[in-house]
Amino acid sequence: MRLNSLMRIRSLRTRLILTAVGLLAIVLGLVFLAVYASTNFSAQRQAQRQLEIGSNVFSNLLEARARELTNATQILVADFGFRQAVATGDLATIRSALLNQVGRIGADQALFFDAKGVLRISTATVAGADKVEVQALQSLSDQAMITVIDNRPYLLVEAVVRAPVPVGQVAMAFALDTALANELQKITGLEIRFVSRRDQEVMSAFSTMPFAQQNMSMQEGTQQFADEIYLTIPITLLDQAPYSVVAQLASPLNEALASFDYLKRELMIITLIALLVSSLLAVRLSGSLARPVTLLALAAGRIGRGDYSGKVALPRTDELGMLATSIDEMRVGIAEREKLISYNALHDPLTGLPNVSVIRERLRSAIANAQAGVLAQCDLVSAELLINARGQDFMDAFIRQSVTRLVDHLPAHALLAWQPGVGFLLLLERGNLDQAVVDIDALLARLSEKMQVDDIKLSSQWVAGVVEWPLNGSDPHELLRQASIALADASPGADRVAVYQAQRDRAFQRRIQLARDIRYAPEYKELSVVFQPKLDLASGEVRQVEALMRWTHSELGPIGPDEFIVLAEQTGSIGMLTQWMMDAVVSQLRDWIDRGIGLQVAMNISARDLDDPLFPQRIEGLLLAQQISPAYLSMEVTESALMTDPERSIVSLRVLRELGIALAVDDYGTGYSSLAMLKSLPVQDLKIDKSFVLQLAEGSEDAVIVKSTIELAHNMGLKVVAEGVENLYSLNWLKERHCDVAQGYFISRPLAAIDLEKWLDDTRGTFGGSEGA
Repeated sequence: MRLNSLMRIRSLRTRLILTAVGLLAIVLGLVFLAVYASTNFSAQRQAQRQLEIGSNVFSNLLEARARELTNATQILVADFGFRQAVATGDLATIRSALLNQVGRIGADQALFFDAKGVLRISTATVAGADKVEVQALQSLSDQAMITVIDNRPYLLVEAVVRAPVPVGQVAMAFALDTALANELQKITGLEIRFVSRRDQEVMSAFSTMPFAQQNMSMQEGTQQFADEIYLTIPITLLDQAPYSVVAQLASPLNEALASFDYLKRELMIITLIALLVSSLLAVRLSGSLARPVTLLALAAGRIGRGDYSGKVALPRTDELGMLATSIDEMRVGIAEREKLISYNALHDPLTGLPNVSVIRERLRSAIANAQAGVLAQCDLVSAELLINARGQDFMDAFIRQSVTRLVDHLPAHALLAWQPGVGFLLLLERGNLDQAVVDIDALLARLSEKMQVDDIKLSSQWVAGVVEWPLNGSDPHELLRQASIALADASPGADRVAVYQAQRDRAFQRRIQLARDIRYAPEYKELSVVFQPKLDLASGEVRQVEALMRWTHSELGPIGPDEFIVLAEQTGSIGMLTQWMMDAVVSQLRDWIDRGIGLQVAMNISARDLDDPLFPQRIEGLLLAQQISPAYLSMEVTESALMTDPERSIVSLRVLRELGIALAVDDYGTGYSSLAMLKSLPVQDLKIDKSFVLQLAEGSEDAVIVKSTIELAHNMGLKVVAEGVENLYSLNWLKERHCDVAQGYFISRPLAAIDLEKWLDDTRGTFGGSEGA
């Protein structure tokens, strides 16, 4: 019997069948093991990828929360009433404002520190109760910190209260508690817990996991909690002995492995069926199984390595075809989940547009490929006012509708992104600066068109800052900063698109500070008036002075008029300065008149003053209130200001002249006015710009211009005032050519009122009439 069995086994047919079946069993076993191992590896890789992406999303969410809190805090410290309460030490008002802001933005508590850094108020305690204790503090980002207050961890942002110097500091705190952990879990899909320790002893622990209160390891890697296996990663938020705050993110492996259970069961069934049938079809199937099995093994390997690009398909209807379909469905499902996680990490949830991370990456890629281009940052003017007036929901709807208006009108090779708190970011690759400015201006014009949002029609104003690369740099972070600097130079209207200028980078902070502080200069009594005498060359007497404004900044010291006057015109503060100057001049005139000092005072006005149709009425009202004759007041307007809107300027000047106020054209010769224009102006005086008077010499080009201007003005019935007289030669030269009035440092520098009165007494009779000085 044994011999017969051996003979049968030794037969060629049996050996072939046994060999085929054996080989088939080995191959199917290897396929099973490969797919099984690949699915396990893919599950772990998926969980690991989810953990890594979730970690980035977690960090971005904390930073986003910090930005929201920072914006809310900045709004509070920018409020004038709050700053006044801080400046006056009104703790009750400060506490009330902090409580209101805490309730509005959902913060857990707010803290107020005085100028010396002493904690004066915490909304976590009632007035007069014990103070809270800030036990540890560590920076989380440029805008936020992690702190331990009364043994509990918080996300903290701060803002300095300036009035205009620092007078206090406000901090807003969000608790790192279960509510925050649950909120972050919904977005990241990860289990999250916050653990704070003191000397390695747990002070508090908040988590989305029911076993979070156990003494679990905070190490990175695979850990088993209860019946679950997790991949974990700790993120140290604060490490300041003896305190520490750690956030632990956990991705459940069981959930990832469960998605592959069906595939594993189906693979097991297919393998068993194939082994049973192989005994009958081994010879026939041996040649047809090798290639499909190899393809499946390769496909499983690609999926295990994270390559989901190639479709897994076999032109069969048997078990191998079913296995290919299942593997392909697994591939598609995993790819879609990873794509969704990646999309959420790189896109803004409000608009669906890419976020600043995508802009940075595209910038790096373009720069690495030696591509030039332009980056623009676009911002809505007065966005805070719109939020305060209509609310955040209205603002969100407005932004979404603005995106819809833009996306179909973008230039070629353009990438549009949105970053909350920053605005639109537009990346124009392969474009030149000139064309980019034209395209961006067209987009701003489209954004500024009237729009209906929630049954409300409104028009908006947008501005943009533009920077070109690689001309201005090759670092994405630096280019974003430069675009923000350029944005600060933009203003609604013709200058709504501003191009970054490297030489303005250093002056940027000074300009921003001056633009911010100039509106408070009158309130903090930083402005003053000086008077420069004007010498009548025929009589040798001083009958008129020019009033000049001076600004002494509390931190930066004296600020030149050429700097702050231009800035005031650009920021719209010039009207406020003119009003202050009028009040000061009229008050001084009233004092001089009462004391028998008869001087006409000239003051400068700008193009913006002339554009204001109520400007003459305000001057008339001031003169009537002080019972001063308009003859005591003279207005000087520059030639360039007249050319801004000649028709509007002439109308305003005629109204001023009808009131009896003397008028003069200042800085004549530096603008582009024509003789016809000059003839139509209702002015009595023509002031020759000092650039022509400073270096008078017989026969020089300046001398020819000044002489011709004097003759021209006299022929037109105008008096001539020459400013910039700094030596005796110039004074005598002007007398000989019958110039009417001279003004300059040789006669006198600008003086305070009390010094001017003394100068008038000391120099009486010093300047002769036609004889010369």
